[in-house]
Amino acid sequence: MILALLTASVLLSWAGAAFAAADDSAQDWTRLREGHRYRLDVDLLYDHLKPNDLYGDWATATATLYIKHLPRFTPFIQVGLLEREDVDAGLTFGTYADWTSRLYTYTAFTRGGESRYQPRFRWDHSFHYNTGPVILVFGGGRSEDFVGHEDWNLTFGPRLWRGPVIAEYRATRTHSDPGEHVSWKHTLSFGWGEEGRVWLFVNLTQGQELYTATWVAPHQTVDHDFREITVSWQRWLAPRMGVKLQAGWLDLGEGIDGYEKMGLGAGFFLEF
Repeated sequence: MILALLTASVLLSWAGAAFAAADDSAQDWTRLREGHRYRLDVDLLYDHLKPNDLYGDWATATATLYIKHLPRFTPFIQVGLLEREDVDAGLTFGTYADWTSRLYTYTAFTRGGESRYQPRFRWDHSFHYNTGPVILVFGGGRSEDFVGHEDWNLTFGPRLWRGPVIAEYRATRTHSDPGEHVSWKHTLSFGWGEEGRVWLFVNLTQGQELYTATWVAPHQTVDHDFREITVSWQRWLAPRMGVKLQAGWLDLGEGIDGYEKMGLGAGFFLEF
């Protein structure tokens, strides 16, 4: 009986010491994460397309720097290189802005190169309002390419964030000129994790691509029903650095501008 009590006492002491060490470690991790003013993300993505003899393989590299000097604004700059039929580049400036405890916005402006696979100009803006139970998202944007193609987008939907779980639905309406085509897409997003530890996201998108292909003569209407799945994961290996992985699949059907794409990506981030 005495031996059993002594054994239980030792086990409880060990357990208490282990919990205390874990709590100290968590506090140290949180303390070391405080005070950083920059974050640098570097991402590499490789896409394999079918039919491959027509589209080949694509590669994309991006570097994004977030600047956290201001109390309510987090501006960022992104430089991207993409290899399609040739090599091109793009530059994006933007900012996140916290206006109140419930409202924040996102704004971005992009200047692309001369490739038809990226916009000549693009701007995006969205409002995020926290009602308590859910976050309501409403936004819009405009893009224009080098071959006379223009899109206007409206997007809206709710986001639910409870503990480590995030669930979101987003509907996007696109008006495309020339041709005044209107199409819709719908996205479901599921996330799990904790900032400073790990994040895992799965996005499911289904919709329609409807526009006029102005780079062929005569111009042709492109109409695709498409499906897309993306999975992204990031994990902190230290309080201010970590790694990222992503994978995706897209089916744009057949016909002009139709293809199937499978992608794999990796990257890292530093907070300093």
